[in-house]
Amino acid sequence: MKRVIVSAISVFICFLLQSSVFELIKLAGIVPNILIILTASVAIMRGQKEGMMVGFFAGLLLDIFYGSTIGGFAFLYMLIGFVDGFYHRIYYSNDNLFPLLIIGGSDLAYGFIMYVVCGLLHNHLHFFYYMKSIILPEVVYTVAVALVLYQILLRINDWLEKEEKRGADFV
Repeated sequence: MKRVIVSAISVFICFLLQSSVFELIKLAGIVPNILIILTASVAIMRGQKEGMMVGFFAGLLLDIFYGSTIGGFAFLYMLIGFVDGFYHRIYYSNDNLFPLLIIGGSDLAYGFIMYVVCGLLHNHLHFFYYMKSIILPEVVYTVAVALVLYQILLRINDWLEKEEKRGADFV
């Protein structure tokens, strides 16, 4: 039950960070995708099921506040949680480079999918310009923020696992 509450609070805090705090500190008009960091981190640390749940609710918040229809971002973030959950089997908590690569790859895939959905369908055919000026800077900024945020999420996950283990030992 603690994990569900902490996950809900994490989604809400990361959404607030992404939509308010990091909007104020844009670099070249680019905001890091904090919800991708959260979704990918949870999926890598806990597996597909929890990654999909966190991704769904993170995307649902984006749909409610920024989307034109309900479900688009929820599905995309849920898909990212599902795919990144495959890496849970080869994840080690002391490896810091691997999760950053997965987060960067997830943000790159997110940017490409958003280009296809929002760009190509609206007849914007300048893929390399979009890649150079929006997708790659966002990936770099997201990975830079993930250097710090991932460590915080890792500590929270370790604390929750200790609490779950202590609760299991008590029973």
